[in-house]
Amino acid sequence: MATPTKKSGLGKQHGFVSELSAPLTVIEGHEEELRAASDRFNERLLLGMEYKPEFLLQIGIRYMRHIIFDNGRRLMWLTAFETDWDPYIDDALELIGLDSWVDFLQHTTEFVAAGIDPTQATNAQVKEFLQGAQEPAAAFFDSMADITMPEVRKNQKLAAAFEQVLEAPNASDVLSHPTLAPLLELAAG
Repeated sequence: MATPTKKSGLGKQHGFVSELSAPLTVIEGHEEELRAASDRFNERLLLGMEYKPEFLLQIGIRYMRHIIFDNGRRLMWLTAFETDWDPYIDDALELIGLDSWVDFLQHTTEFVAAGIDPTQATNAQVKEFLQGAQEPAAAFFDSMADITMPEVRKNQKLAAAFEQVLEAPNASDVLSHPTLAPLLELAAG
């Protein structure tokens, strides 16, 4: 297993995982447009996972949430990731698509105040905006901070393959070797 390293960015870190929180203000009258843009953003993430499961693993994402609250006046963008800030956000902008980011950010007063033209925005501008919009969490805990998502996915595949072995007609013959005892104990637990 790899060893966690210190992350750049403003968020807190626990094990392999860093958090990013960005509280934003919704432009008055833009709540519905923001909700629709957030839905499109989410669909882009889900589509990426459906057709290319390694899509989100490549950028080190654990989760991402858009929370619209305070009667539609505020947006909290939350994410947790395993890579360093710079490659995370660079990859996220590239793989999710700059247009997906601008689609929801353009409905916040902070994005407008930054003077970024939604039709001319660049990855560098959006990255700088997101870095500046961050507020470190007061506390951050991840119950699986000691394992990376690629390790989780590998373990899932290993467990599925082991189940296939267990279901094989001659499994008891193959699995009777003493070397496999720890694996069988783990499977039984």
